Amino acid sequence: MIKLQKIGAYAFLLGILISIIFGLISSLTNASWVQIVLIVLGLVVGLLNIEDRNISLFLIATIAFIATSTSLNSLPIIGSIFRNVLVNMIHFIAPAALIVSIVAIIRVANNK
Repeated sequence: MIKLQKIGAYAFLLGILISIIFGLISSLTNASWVQIVLIVLGLVVGLLNIEDRNISLFLIATIAFIATSTSLNSLPIIGSIFRNVLVNMIHFIAPAALIVSIVAIIRVANNK
């Protein structure tokens, strides 16, 4: 179990780094392979890295992050580089939130 948590932690760090690095390289931001890698890493994080006690906190933080980053993307002041980083991070975080929310729904349904 500890090895799976380490894989999840490394996937999280790698996803953040890829989001930032490829967000800064604007020509590669829209590359489909970057988006696929971020989505796969997000799924790994959602499956391996979120513990039961952190599900609510993770989902609330995800909602806040996606809402604020989406609203910041519409501001012309932000600039394309920062916008690219935020979009990449959304591609990474949203799949993790999807998995965690499905797990939360299943657990709530099983408690009834």
